[in-house]
Amino acid sequence: MKIRKDLVFNRSNRGTKTKYDEAMKILEYSVMLVEFFGIKEFNNVLAGQLRLILCDTSVKWIKKEKVIIDNSLIKKINHSPKLYPVKEFVELNEKGDAFILDGLFDFDKSMIEIDKWLNQVIYKITLSGKYQELTIFEFIKESANKSGGAHVDTSLPEKSLLVDIHSERVLCDIAKGLFRSTGRNFKQKSLENLTHIITTIEKEKASN
Repeated sequence: MKIRKDLVFNRSNRGTKTKYDEAMKILEYSVMLVEFFGIKEFNNVLAGQLRLILCDTSVKWIKKEKVIIDNSLIKKINHSPKLYPVKEFVELNEKGDAFILDGLFDFDKSMIEIDKWLNQVIYKITLSGKYQELTIFEFIKESANKSGGAHVDTSLPEKSLLVDIHSERVLCDIAKGLFRSTGRNFKQKSLENLTHIITTIEKEKASN
């Protein structure tokens, strides 16, 4: 008996766009639940969806050569996406420690290409005498791969610990920066989503 190989099907452009829209909708609801209702557990959902949309990469070895495969949804929708850059740092001390004020992104500046955007540093800190920097890419990946977005590691390196501490604010800020960069009105969408939830609950009550 001849064993056939598994069939492989290609997702259509429309199907990919649907998955992108689904991920953005999940982000909207998750930010709303974290910021408006204080349900912090949805930071884990934010981490997973941000990775899926912005920096879903994997490593493949081809003839002993390391190749990075980019499977990010946003690049499947727009081959050259651009997003608003981060704000200026506020210096804390002579060690070089610095942070960015709430909001994270500067919407008055010109948007930049996503690869450059992901490599922007958003945290600078000295831990136990060692200077550390965290980029947007690292923050999303650490959140998703080590702190609950997709995996939970028992032992956390210093950078992972930093991410754990600051994930509540930063993940929401990254999501809202993404919304603004892609022309998505988060406040309006939140109102629509909240109205949908309330209307659904009221219909359910009326039917009982």
